[in-house]
Amino acid sequence: MEKGVGAIPPSFFMGHQPKISNITGVILAGGLSRRMGQDKRRLHWQGEYFLDLVCRVMDSLFEEVLVVTAQEDYDCSHLPVRLVTDKIPKKGSLGGLYTGLIEAKHSLIFVVACDMPFLSKESITRLCMEPESDVLVVKLSTGMQPLHARYSKRCVLTIEKMIHDGDLKIKNLPAQSSLSVRHIEETLFDDIDPHRRSFMNINTPADLEFARKMSSDPTFSQ
Repeated sequence: MEKGVGAIPPSFFMGHQPKISNITGVILAGGLSRRMGQDKRRLHWQGEYFLDLVCRVMDSLFEEVLVVTAQEDYDCSHLPVRLVTDKIPKKGSLGGLYTGLIEAKHSLIFVVACDMPFLSKESITRLCMEPESDVLVVKLSTGMQPLHARYSKRCVLTIEKMIHDGDLKIKNLPAQSSLSVRHIEETLFDDIDPHRRSFMNINTPADLEFARKMSSDPTFSQ
């Protein structure tokens, strides 16, 4: 049996949770929030900003956490993260991923978006335990989720070529023949995230209202 790259000891699931030391956690927080109509990073959720919440979840899992923004317009001094800005401006999520890979001290990164209020530590950890590949992405019934996924620094040159060619769709990265890609079926999370809440992005006011209803509905408590 292949050993997972995260090397998560059994104690992680028995109360004592050492942080993952060989994967960098990366939060993409540089979007323009056009569909939301306001800065999603500063949306309030359970008493704090969205981005602050996501930072704390990621810090509880990874020894190194980076926040990638388009410019230094968010004060992260109160958070256990390092703020970095896009190496190549105005290239969307793909450019943010590129910056995270360049700035990370580890060869692997786990990437999430700043608008995911239901991030599950268990789901992220389960993915981090999977054997190494250049891209590890979950195949949901609604499509691939490239912003709750693991990437290798070997993606850097491929992303540079995509940007040069004008292909800025991050969902196209797993289709690149130069990379080793593993697709994970969503059934892997049936026991810990049956409603797939951990993969939910908040893009519109309607999404936010639905998420708030979910958070107060015991039906979706898991």
